[in-house]
Amino acid sequence: MYKMMKKSIAIVVLCVMLLNLSSCTLAEKPSGKEGAVEATVIEIEKYGHAVLDITTSDFAGHGYEYGDIVCVSFDSYEANMPYFDGYYSTPGTEMLRGTSSEDNIAICINYGDFSNKTGIAIGDHVEITMAEKAGMLTFYELSALKYSDNRAEYSDDVTFANFRAITAGTIGDGKLYRSASPINNEHGRASYANNLIAQAGVATVLNLADSEEDIAEYCEAEDFDSEYYRSLYESGNVIALDLNVNFYSDEFNTTLIEGLRFLAQNDPPYSIHCTEGKDRAGFTAMLLEAMMGATLQEVIDDYMLSFYNYYEIDKENDPERYETVLNTNLFTMLYHVTGTETIEELAQTNLESAVTNYLLRHGMDESTIQALKDKLH
Repeated sequence: MYKMMKKSIAIVVLCVMLLNLSSCTLAEKPSGKEGAVEATVIEIEKYGHAVLDITTSDFAGHGYEYGDIVCVSFDSYEANMPYFDGYYSTPGTEMLRGTSSEDNIAICINYGDFSNKTGIAIGDHVEITMAEKAGMLTFYELSALKYSDNRAEYSDDVTFANFRAITAGTIGDGKLYRSASPINNEHGRASYANNLIAQAGVATVLNLADSEEDIAEYCEAEDFDSEYYRSLYESGNVIALDLNVNFYSDEFNTTLIEGLRFLAQNDPPYSIHCTEGKDRAGFTAMLLEAMMGATLQEVIDDYMLSFYNYYEIDKENDPERYETVLNTNLFTMLYHVTGTETIEELAQTNLESAVTNYLLRHGMDESTIQALKDKLH
């Protein structure tokens, strides 16, 4: 496994080197239809993405396609970045996002806050030019992931809701669950996840994605069908963290520690979720699993199950895409948490000790860690 991972990481590292060029001065700016695009920032999204006043369709009309490397510049900022229709870049790196044809393109940092990092604001003018046509196309084709929100296309409710018990390491049976959101129904999964946590008898919920205002809005929606979740929330058994996606940031870690303290102060069975139950929930599950003595392979298996549930990606039938997702996402998180830089170092690391030290550094005291471990046993 590690030999194949090393090959994949080499590809990813090369891509990151290309993307982290500090200047676009070497880019060949095409003429005519593929020439410079002038745009203005019209919105800063919740997680700091800067939305521009040009649609994906109009941007394509200038000759830009997914997998191109573009040069983005404004004020004193200038950088090359890939143009993708999803968050496929390595965590912490910039990308230009274009989703459906009628949506506007946006400058983003995957697992980061572009506005906070650069100071870009509404009204700022941006220039985009071509840096390298199809420069990230191979990586894009391996990384581009789409899933359906149609329940009929999934084998069962459990898969559709990305629901499961976590039993890695010394976590006891029926103590910890994870899923897509049982309250936010934007992907049509809320009632399914709600029913599954009800069947599991979940007593305490760590909601990583939403604010209390968000939850109130979901409860007033016409399609609301999550009464069990609402009962837990109204009883004070749900903490709404409204967690950002930048696991490098102090805010992310301080907020997450608050959520873990809440678990330690309340009783299992626990449920953790974000919106899809795979990114912020995946990071949190990784911490809890490692804290409870899980092996690296156990952490990998649980993390990648989300990508099987949503995209049917598995090691046997889609090894290249499997390794790309694993290297770009989970291993980047684990390197950050453990302070390692290579797979070899990671494989030799005591994950329980490394994660415990990570939690201590970010403000979780030893007695709270032990209390949470006792409740998860």
